[in-house]
Amino acid sequence: MPLKKFYLMTLIMLIFSFTFANVYDIINKEQRNVGFFYHSLDELISLETDQDIFVAYLLDLEEIDPELCYLALGATRNYSLVQDFAREVGFYLKDLGVDIVIFGNLQLLDKNVEDPTGYIGNSPYLVAEVMYRMIRGFETSGVVPVVIVSPNDNKNITNSLLQKVGSFYSFSSELKNVDLSFSDEHLQFKNDNVFKIPWSYGKGNLKEIIQQLYDSSIVLSGYVDEGLNLLYRQINYTDKKAVTYFSHSVEDEARKVFYGELLPTGNKNW
Repeated sequence: MPLKKFYLMTLIMLIFSFTFANVYDIINKEQRNVGFFYHSLDELISLETDQDIFVAYLLDLEEIDPELCYLALGATRNYSLVQDFAREVGFYLKDLGVDIVIFGNLQLLDKNVEDPTGYIGNSPYLVAEVMYRMIRGFETSGVVPVVIVSPNDNKNITNSLLQKVGSFYSFSSELKNVDLSFSDEHLQFKNDNVFKIPWSYGKGNLKEIIQQLYDSSIVLSGYVDEGLNLLYRQINYTDKKAVTYFSHSVEDEARKVFYGELLPTGNKNW
């Protein structure tokens, strides 16, 4: 009988660990629980909101759309579209009960990174502009934007962003001098000046905006024509002519760009 109880308790603990692995407490400076930090939209969708607590979400672009990535945002020539995108994502998250969105990457893309889709680009000023537009878009929607920072961030990106926005809330699991820090157990508010934004604003056209992003991020690179070379969410570091695109919905347009029937719509950001 004790053995059965042991197995039952083990099973219950496993169920709880899988169920709550993506949800963490938010602790303020007085070590008081003031909310919950979510790493997944699945839990957020079934969330019952409480006006007295903070709800934070670590943005995963692929949860917003399976093909979406930061590299696509950096490839578009339309920065206003990036701002509209952040506004509509924020509007969607606000409707789910989110108060704080944690997002971004202040590191430069280079040839040695394992997954380039997680980077905005190889220009500090491009990265800063995209991050600035996202900050403004999230603020407009009514969610508090918090930027992910790390020891490997590019100083030129950080300085350029600060020149544009003045200041921003920061988040890290590695650095100490930030507004929000994360451990294996909880999200810690290091700054008592984190407040909820009282409004909610958006047009409800997130899907349309995402499609426009894909339409405007078709990139032509290289010049040696060795036949059709379409790269889905991949970077071309060779001289071979290629077209990079970020959604299967624009594959026909990417093919036309390769053959010169359409002009490329995006900028090479690597």
